[in-house]
Amino acid sequence: MATQLTLVSFSYFLIFCATMTFSPGPMTLLLMGFGMQQGLKRSMPVQLGASAAYLVSILIFAVGFAEMVKGNPLISRGIQYIGVAYLLYLAYRQWTSSGLKLERSDTLEEGFKGRFGKGLLTGFSNPKTIVMFSAVFPQFAGQGSATRAQDLLVLGLAFLLLQFASGCLYCYFGQRIRRVLQSPARQVLLQRATAIMLLGVALLLARGFA
Repeated sequence: MATQLTLVSFSYFLIFCATMTFSPGPMTLLLMGFGMQQGLKRSMPVQLGASAAYLVSILIFAVGFAEMVKGNPLISRGIQYIGVAYLLYLAYRQWTSSGLKLERSDTLEEGFKGRFGKGLLTGFSNPKTIVMFSAVFPQFAGQGSATRAQDLLVLGLAFLLLQFASGCLYCYFGQRIRRVLQSPARQVLLQRATAIMLLGVALLLARGFA
C-alpha cells in the first residue's frame, strides 16, 4: 500500500465499510427487529451500544495493535496476508451462503440500559470484529507513516458513521427491508454483489504486496 492514506485507498475503504455495515448480519438483523417492533427512537439505545462496542474495538484492535507491531515488517506482512485471506473467506461465504434466516424476535421491553447492553454485547460477541479491525483496517492506513495512528482514527470515524447510518436505516425501514430480504432471489443477488465487492477490496490489498 501507499506510505500514507490516499484518496484511492480511502475510497476502497468506504466500499469495504459500506459492504460490511449495510450487508445483513447479526447486528443489522437485531436493529431491524427492534425497529419493526418499537420504532427508530426506541431502537437508538441499541444503536448507541453497537457504536460503543465498535469504538472500543477500533481503539484496541486497530490503533492499539497497529502501534504494537509498528517497526516489525515481518509481523506487518503476516497481518496483511491474514487481512486478504479474511476478505477472500468472507467473499466465499457470501457467494455460497444459502440465505438469511429472518425470524421475528419477541418484543423486548427493557429500559435504556437493557437495550444499550443488548447492542453492546452483540457488537462485542462477534469474533469477526477482532479480525476485521486488527488485520483489515490497518491495511488502508499508511505503512510506516508518521500519521498512521491519525489515519486509523479517520478510518475508524468513517466506519462508525457508516455503521450508525446503516443501523438507523435498518431500524427506520425495518418492515420494508424485511420484505425485500424475504425474497430468495433478492437474497442471492445481494449476497453475490457483496461477494464481488469484497473480492475487489481483497485484490486491492493484495496489490500492496508487490
